[in-house]
Amino acid sequence: MSEPIPETPSVQDEYELWKKNCRYMYEFVSETALTWPSLTVQWLPQHSTNADNNIDARVLLGTHTSGQDQNYLKIASTELTSDANLASGGPKANARIKVVKKFANDAEINRGRVQPQDPNVIATINGNGEIDVYNTETDTRNHFIPHTENGYGLSWNRHKQNWLLSGSDDRSVAVTDTSLASDKSTIVKVADSHTDIVNDVSWHYFDADVFGSVSDDKTAKLWDSRTQKSTAQFEVPDSQGINTIGFSPFSHNLFAVGNASGTISVFDRRKPGQYPLHSMMGHSEAINMLEFSPHNDGIIASGSSDRRVIIWDLFKIGEEQQQEDAEDGAPELFMMHAGHTAGVTDLSWCPYRPWTLASVADDNVVHLWQVGQKILNEGSDDAVADDELE
Repeated sequence: MSEPIPETPSVQDEYELWKKNCRYMYEFVSETALTWPSLTVQWLPQHSTNADNNIDARVLLGTHTSGQDQNYLKIASTELTSDANLASGGPKANARIKVVKKFANDAEINRGRVQPQDPNVIATINGNGEIDVYNTETDTRNHFIPHTENGYGLSWNRHKQNWLLSGSDDRSVAVTDTSLASDKSTIVKVADSHTDIVNDVSWHYFDADVFGSVSDDKTAKLWDSRTQKSTAQFEVPDSQGINTIGFSPFSHNLFAVGNASGTISVFDRRKPGQYPLHSMMGHSEAINMLEFSPHNDGIIASGSSDRRVIIWDLFKIGEEQQQEDAEDGAPELFMMHAGHTAGVTDLSWCPYRPWTLASVADDNVVHLWQVGQKILNEGSDDAVADDELE
């Protein structure tokens, strides 16, 4: 007589189990439900210390109403417990978010990003491939149309102010000088950049003239903005398409891409045409966003349609594992955030607080969370024993 097949836990069962283990995994975690899902999230750099010695912070969000309501770019406030109060047991912050300002948009906002040189300037790209640049201080908006179809890729140049990179389903990549009026702006467009839709774009962290793009054509390309020509091409043949790209803020030559097949491929930009340096497996569905940590070398966070955010540690690649540890995943799989109940659409590392992230998903919920010291101290006397977890 064959043994019964164990039942697959429901999404709600997995969520309840995650809730029970939160105290072991996080310094804090907050959940805020939105009226409409946000496809984008980013911590704003502005922050201050309040009377309780905690941190007043802000987060950028958007709306995706499927045409059922007005769409907005939103700025939300929140509060983070300071390290001093965490250590001393001082006043705890209320990390739930509250929308404090919003700006109308003509379509669903697929991505919003704050300009590095001026945090009052925020760019969005929407479901029509249109770009809007908002000045939150003057309440003004400049409108650009570099694309003819839906767009997700959006990246500011951290070395050249007002240079904005975008990518679209029209298979093109565009560089727009947003300092000019929309009717005078020079939109440098790489029209035949890919043979399928462009899912994401990113400026290189160190080189002001280099940017990358990824596409459903299973390629990642590097470009020189001065010549508007591709300088290198990287392929992931079994990827089913590449959805996202990120450059390391610590290494000039390291970048990573997230694939529709659920894997992450790590490349050396000096070695085009070769297989990835390493592939990381841990997600079971498409990866929608990845981002290198700005604080810790070799740390990457990825968000997937499998409802998970995974933090990876590239320095753990190749480490030996006990058999029971190997069952939990590869050694470079550092932590899994399993609190979302639908596919993760975007994530953001907090720029001024290490190991703190924001993530959003199709369940209309925003998560703000900080990796716990017990996870960071793994291997020390303060680490969580496996048998403590439920």
